[in-house]
Amino acid sequence: MIKLLRGFLYLILALLMVILLIAGIAWALTFKHDINESHDTPYLRDDIVAIDEPTSNLLWEVLLMGDAGDSTLVPWHKTLAMAAGLAAERPEQTSVVMLGDNIYFFGYPNLEAGQTAYDPEQLEVIDRLNAQLQISKHSGAELFLVPGNHDWYADQVDTQAQHVLAYAKAHGASVSFQPWVKAARPLPEIAHRAGISIIFMDTQWLITAEQLDFDAAMTHLKQLIADTIRAYPNNLILATGHHPIQTMGPHAQFYTGRGYAFFMALVGLFSESDQDTHNPPYQRLISGLNDAFTVEAKLIYAAGHEHSLQIFEGLSTASRRAKPATTAVQAIGPDYQLVSGAAHQSKVSGVGHNDNTLFAVSTEGLMKLSVYSEGATIEVISSTGDLLHRQWLK
Repeated sequence: MIKLLRGFLYLILALLMVILLIAGIAWALTFKHDINESHDTPYLRDDIVAIDEPTSNLLWEVLLMGDAGDSTLVPWHKTLAMAAGLAAERPEQTSVVMLGDNIYFFGYPNLEAGQTAYDPEQLEVIDRLNAQLQISKHSGAELFLVPGNHDWYADQVDTQAQHVLAYAKAHGASVSFQPWVKAARPLPEIAHRAGISIIFMDTQWLITAEQLDFDAAMTHLKQLIADTIRAYPNNLILATGHHPIQTMGPHAQFYTGRGYAFFMALVGLFSESDQDTHNPPYQRLISGLNDAFTVEAKLIYAAGHEHSLQIFEGLSTASRRAKPATTAVQAIGPDYQLVSGAAHQSKVSGVGHNDNTLFAVSTEGLMKLSVYSEGATIEVISSTGDLLHRQWLK
C-alpha cells in the first residue's frame, strides 16, 4: 500500500513537472522580443575619423582581449599567437591584459575528494589558461589576467591565481592574476607605467559582494584614482574588468538570433541572470563604476564579457553632442568604454549599435591601446591580423 501511494505521488510530481515545462515553453514561444541585425562587418559612426599610425614617440601599449577560455595550447590559438607577435615588437613598452573568463566553462578544475592529481581532461582545461600565459613567455611582455564570471564558477579563483604564480616562477615570465590576495577581499589594484596607469578589478566579485564589501571596494577604487591623479597627473588611467558598463550585445538583451533569444527567455522563467546589464546586481556595479570614474582626468574603461569588439564614447560626451554648445553638461563615468571579449571564435556573438557607439563588429580579434604624448589611439585588429579601425581617444 505504501509503495502504491509513493508511486502515485511520484506520478503526480512528474505530471506537474511536465505541465510546468509545457507552460514554460508555451510562454517562451509567445514572448515578444526584437531580433536585430548584427554588425558582422565593421560599423563606424559617420562622424568618426580613422587615422594613420602616429609617428610621434610611443610611451606605452596595452593589448586588450577577453573571453579566451576556450583556447588551445596545441595548436596554439591563432589570436593568442598574434597577440604574442604584437607584444614582441616592443616588449619593454607593452602590457597584455586578459579581460576575464580565462577558463571555460567552470573555471580552474577542482580536485575531487580523494583525487591527488589532475586527470587528462582536467589538464586539457588547464592548458586553456597556459595558452594565454604563453603570450608572455614568447613575447617577453608583461601579462595580467583579471577574473570573470566563468572563472568564479569554480567557487573560488585561488587555484587559478596560484597556477599563474607557479607558471611565472617556472618560466621566468612576467604574468600575474589581479586583483587577488588569498583569504582577503579582492580590492582593485593598480600598476603605473610610462604615460598610463592600469587598474585591475574583479567585477564578478563586485556583482556578488555584500553591500558593505561593495562599498569598501568603491571607496578603495576612488582613492586609487585620486592618488594616481595626484602622483601621475599626466597619465591616462585605464581601468580594466570583465563586465562592461555599456554594451549592445546579448548581455543587454540585444539579440541577433531567435534561438538564443528563446533560450534566454526560457531560462528567465526559472532564474534571473546577474550577468545581464538590466538586473539589479549588475545595475549596482554600473552605478558604482560610473560614480568612481567621474573624475577630472582622462579615464578609459575596458572589459570583456560581451563576445564582440565595441568602442563607446562617454555618456558626458554623448550628452554634450546632443545639446547646444552653451549648455553645461555634467560629466558621467569614463571618457571612453571599450569592449574586447572576442578572443575566440567559438564565443563570438552578434552586436548592434546605439547613439554612443563609435565602432562595433562581431568578429574574433583584439584591441591595442597606444599612448603618445599628445593622446591615445585605439586599434581594432582581427584574428587574421587585419587592422579594422584606428582612431584617437582624446
